[in-house]
Amino acid sequence: MESSLELDYQASYSCYNYMYIENSSSDWSGCSVGSVASCYDSPTEDLRSSSPETSVKTKVSPVILRKRRLAANARERRRMQNLNQAFDRLRTFLPQLGQDRQLSKYETLQMAQSYIAALYDLLEKPPVK
Repeated sequence: MESSLELDYQASYSCYNYMYIENSSSDWSGCSVGSVASCYDSPTEDLRSSSPETSVKTKVSPVILRKRRLAANARERRRMQNLNQAFDRLRTFLPQLGQDRQLSKYETLQMAQSYIAALYDLLEKPPVK
């Protein structure tokens, strides 16, 4: 028998990639790929039994909704940190134009595109002597 804390954890964790389907075993066989948006956007969750015809709508507690929102915020913060680190790494490979300020993300992508095109041209066209 699982404690309510474990069920809360499974319900909030599994909602990231899966829709939680109520079951009494401790394995994840009760989870199936489902709509992430339905888990986060609606205060009710579709809990399905073993037969697909019967579905029960149940209210998800505000505590669980808050935990889900906090988890989603943490994932988004981590995603943005990783994206910003990737832009910083990309900037290290681009030639500096003597600017005092850091290139914006858009400018970084534009500069990378131009730089790659210039390197490609150098490889395609041998230097003229």
